[in-house]
Amino acid sequence: MARVAKTLGVLIDLSGTLHVDKQATPRAVDALKELRGSGVQIRFCTNTTKESVQRLVEKLRNIGFEINREEVFTSLIAARNVVRSMGVRPLLLLEPEALEDFSDIPTDNPNAVVVGLSPSSFHYEKLNEAFRIIQSGSPLIAIHKARYFARPDGLALGPGPFITALEYATDVKAQVVGKPEPSFFKLALEDMAIPAENAVMIGDDVRDDVAGAMDLGMRGFLVKTGKYRDGDEHNKGVTPSKVVTNFAEAVEVILQERED
Repeated sequence: MARVAKTLGVLIDLSGTLHVDKQATPRAVDALKELRGSGVQIRFCTNTTKESVQRLVEKLRNIGFEINREEVFTSLIAARNVVRSMGVRPLLLLEPEALEDFSDIPTDNPNAVVVGLSPSSFHYEKLNEAFRIIQSGSPLIAIHKARYFARPDGLALGPGPFITALEYATDVKAQVVGKPEPSFFKLALEDMAIPAENAVMIGDDVRDDVAGAMDLGMRGFLVKTGKYRDGDEHNKGVTPSKVVTNFAEAVEVILQERED
């Protein structure tokens, strides 16, 4: 069996991998401490759009995780940067807790639409407002197109189905910013200054986390927590580098490889 490249950096998904809502996955808090102690670089790559980076970091610290704000790469911030570079005034389909990250972006007389995970916005009147703006020739920006995500009470619809509805109605293809877009993963790798072959992505979504990372030459570890469902590693057209029970087991594999 071919020897794998030494892992120098680890990209970690958050919701469904490190935690589900306000509950850490089994042994995840201690496993993250062990991973830090090994000397590898760590970045947290998340499509979370229901809350700002600051609120997200505070929530994770309250759960018990040692996380620095500078280590967190969110599709929300990536979308804000795209909006700023385009010079547009977006209609923001976001939850109030996420709007903090767009506080410096003008939104009067919108000439673009930005969609994240926003249950309070996914009703007829708001979606119809977005439809009319897009139909007039304005761009549609999808922070990500996740089909669903994990909640304590089970799986729930993500923003993907609503973005697809707007695409269908307007014949406009959304510009997707977050995972699994290569530019999102590249940003984290560039920040760590390591090549893709020396990095591992750990996540619960075989498409957005694992396939997106592996397309760049990284290894992708699929955890059986969060949105994972039996057979995901066989039925989605993707073969993960490793399939593990949870984040803690993924860390065990990485640490063992570094010792070999």
